[in-house]
Amino acid sequence: MSNKNKSFDKKILIIGLGQIGYSNAEYMTSLGLKVDGYDISEKAVKQALKDGIIQNYSENFENYDYYIICISTHNPENMFVPYLDGMYQIIQKISVEGKKGALVGIDSTITAGTCEKIIEILKHRLHVVHVPHRFYIHEKKEHGVCQTRVLGGCGTCCINEAIGFYGDKLNIPLHIVQSVRVAELTKTVENSYRFLEIAFAEELKMICDYTNVDFKELRESINTKWNIHILDARDGIGGHCLPKDSQMFLEFSNNVVVTSLVRAAKMIDQQYRFHLMQKASGELPLITHR
Repeated sequence: MSNKNKSFDKKILIIGLGQIGYSNAEYMTSLGLKVDGYDISEKAVKQALKDGIIQNYSENFENYDYYIICISTHNPENMFVPYLDGMYQIIQKISVEGKKGALVGIDSTITAGTCEKIIEILKHRLHVVHVPHRFYIHEKKEHGVCQTRVLGGCGTCCINEAIGFYGDKLNIPLHIVQSVRVAELTKTVENSYRFLEIAFAEELKMICDYTNVDFKELRESINTKWNIHILDARDGIGGHCLPKDSQMFLEFSNNVVVTSLVRAAKMIDQQYRFHLMQKASGELPLITHR
């Protein structure tokens, strides 16, 4: 337990106990902080209580000093599609029950402009910041909750309140941005860029398969250059973060640019998935270059 947290009597509520919320609760509890949790999933709540990473399940949002929102922002019926209805339902609940002057920290990935809507709903009775999560479960020590995080707020008071919590209490290195919209875009742009990198590898792999070139050998030879690192091409771009977040970025950039590399990358990924099906069935044609 951190000595500086022994006398810390502020109340923390983690909203959403999936992977990100669970990891937040686990990390904060390891620092000696008292954490309660909320989730619509009874299974997630029972697991968090069983593992001792939250002290209580709380359906009532009254009298908390910190509300850390870690809910999913993808459509329950299609994980590749952004969905913020759940976020706004939580904010409406906080607007009624939340403690005046408390901090609302949004770890969930959100679309640009969301925090502006949230602060309007809350009438700035509470402080609002966005601290997009960065987390890799296989390297929790280096890339867990405690790694450099971007922080943007709806006002100077919001940022200062968040620095006191995320920085001073949680020991998280912070990169402060003055525009909350920059913070909102950070996560979606990060994952869109990653999507592009993988899609290029998929395109190259298809070309190699069609022309009888060894992709592995070509990739390794290219990657001997100091500033090049082509990724591997595997089973298509899975999970929900990269497809969903790149879609958020596309919606933000819609009607701003005429053509989009991200949209093209999504088409490449679809083509690559079909390519894998053809390859598995032995129907892949070989194209000979003269």
